[in-house]
Amino acid sequence: MEKPQFAVVRPTKALNAKSLECQVSPLSKLKLFRSPTRWSRAAKLQFSESAKKALKDLTESSKTAELFLKFDAGGEWRGLFVADGIETFALHGGLRKAFEGALKAREGETVRLTLTGLTPENQARALAGFASLTLLCAWKPDRYGKKTKPGAKTVARVEVVTDLPDADVKSITREALALAEGNNLVRTLGQAPSNVLNPASYRKQIETRAKQRKYKVDFYDRIDLTKLGAGAFLAVTQGSLEDEGGIVHLHVPGKGKAKKKLVLVGKGLCFDTGGYNIKTGAYMHGMHKDMLGSAIALAIFETIVAMDWDLEVHAYLALAENLISHRAYRPNDVVTALDGTTIEVVDTDAEGRMVLSDTLALARKQKPDLLIDFATLTGSAIRALDTRRCAVFSPDAELASLAYQVGEACGERTWVFPMGDDFKEGLKSEIADLLQCSHGPNADHSYAATFLHHFAGAETPWLHLDLTAANNKGGLGLVSSETTGIGVRWGYEVAKRYFKDVT
Repeated sequence: MEKPQFAVVRPTKALNAKSLECQVSPLSKLKLFRSPTRWSRAAKLQFSESAKKALKDLTESSKTAELFLKFDAGGEWRGLFVADGIETFALHGGLRKAFEGALKAREGETVRLTLTGLTPENQARALAGFASLTLLCAWKPDRYGKKTKPGAKTVARVEVVTDLPDADVKSITREALALAEGNNLVRTLGQAPSNVLNPASYRKQIETRAKQRKYKVDFYDRIDLTKLGAGAFLAVTQGSLEDEGGIVHLHVPGKGKAKKKLVLVGKGLCFDTGGYNIKTGAYMHGMHKDMLGSAIALAIFETIVAMDWDLEVHAYLALAENLISHRAYRPNDVVTALDGTTIEVVDTDAEGRMVLSDTLALARKQKPDLLIDFATLTGSAIRALDTRRCAVFSPDAELASLAYQVGEACGERTWVFPMGDDFKEGLKSEIADLLQCSHGPNADHSYAATFLHHFAGAETPWLHLDLTAANNKGGLGLVSSETTGIGVRWGYEVAKRYFKDVT
């Protein structure tokens, strides 16, 4: 998908009689807002009536208001009025509601975005959100057979009327477009059926991308993992007839002498039946998306590569399927993980923490300055939180606080849950070092995080994101598809704040 060009222009007359003009202004100025002098009398009357209705609909808690005008010649003006202290999540939702439909209808055209009147901070946030939206709203899932259609296109150019310096506009839009590309990649991979995207074809796609984007790829197959003693990962994959599963390792070196190291880990279950603890039909439907954690780790990795950070970056993607056969692993089996820990299996449908345990143990060997893992891991986190935020865990209070603050700031919100010593009692096994999960209905998301932390290591600065908002009916924030792609912007911003001077 081609990216639109962004250019700063000064306030002038309309682009043309058929153009789209978008404007973001302070909500406090809605009463005083005046229509441009170039508008016709009919347009001004239309605006006045729309403004009256918008003001009537406002409440004390209103964060946004939208005004839409269509002109006889085919042009449009769309205005979004936002509260001064609006949260980024609400701003993103307002931008999508106000501008998505018009942007979709204007592919290949030049549009204008006016931001003057907002505070510099709000101009920057609105510009970043709008830039991402130009790509996000053009995304379409791949289609097969007779339903195949030409690829989506975006607007060709956005003229920005702003008080921000030209250099800031350039850096803001470059980053926003890169993050939108990452989100689109996650949604494209997540929508692929499991007979199209399996561990082998997924790996080949990554290898092709690596050649194009100039990063290194290694692959630990069954033989390699057997030598490493990765019994937890292999227990999940032993039910597959084909030896396709394995761990993909992506990496780029840092450029500085004192290299800082970021390591990303992602769960990549291309299909999950639940194994012998088989899912029912309703819960098995959609399990081709159980690889979204790996797609997010891949997208963050590629975004950082594209932005050319001075940082050593690694990503470990656990690619597998959890299938049923006479060879599949069973409850009460005992397996030995890569770090020597023995695990008593409780539930074969808790396969995510099995493949992640060995992947985290392998990633831990890098001695990262920060380790983040992403996984569609537990139903209990969804029951606790619903699907509008992601559950985040860390034994480090400062890291957990950073994870929450970044979510609020970037619009991909999180909520911090407890883990650690309080939950270790529930993971004690009579015959092994650890239970895979605690018995019975409970806060399984906290037990899962406690289990994973054992393999990440007490010495490792570590965050775990349980992707409770990976799917949300009606979309989320800037994204209108049910598969939200959430996690890319959050993970990127966490790393950016944590490492500070690498960009």
